[in-house]
Amino acid sequence: MTLMGDAAARNDEERQRVRAAMSRLQDNKAEQSNGARTVLALADESGISRQRLYEHHSDLLNEFKVTVGYGPVAANAEALQRQLAQARDHNQELAAENTQLRSKIRTLSAVITELTHDTSGDNVVVSMARKHPGR
Repeated sequence: MTLMGDAAARNDEERQRVRAAMSRLQDNKAEQSNGARTVLALADESGISRQRLYEHHSDLLNEFKVTVGYGPVAANAEALQRQLAQARDHNQELAAENTQLRSKIRTLSAVITELTHDTSGDNVVVSMARKHPGR
């Protein structure tokens, strides 16, 4: 499986764990936490760190908060989440471009080295005629 496939599989598995934990907390059937309807309890119940929940499963956190009575998530928080997702996508694009540019640099460096070696053996001196005689 590819690295991206591994990450997607991990993400899907975590989402299932979070949904199951949300259901247990809502049904007052906690197994791994104190049963409180908090993000900390959700993290404990799902076995996923709070940081990872916030970074990778914020939509599920928002759903949980609304369901347990935290109230609707502020619009600016949702906008920030969209910005974060866009920034991550842009970061991936830049990383891919960086990889391509590094490859081009290696290729061009090899060409320069080869050309330098080719011309260093001959060391031909070409005399240039003056354009303005007498100066």
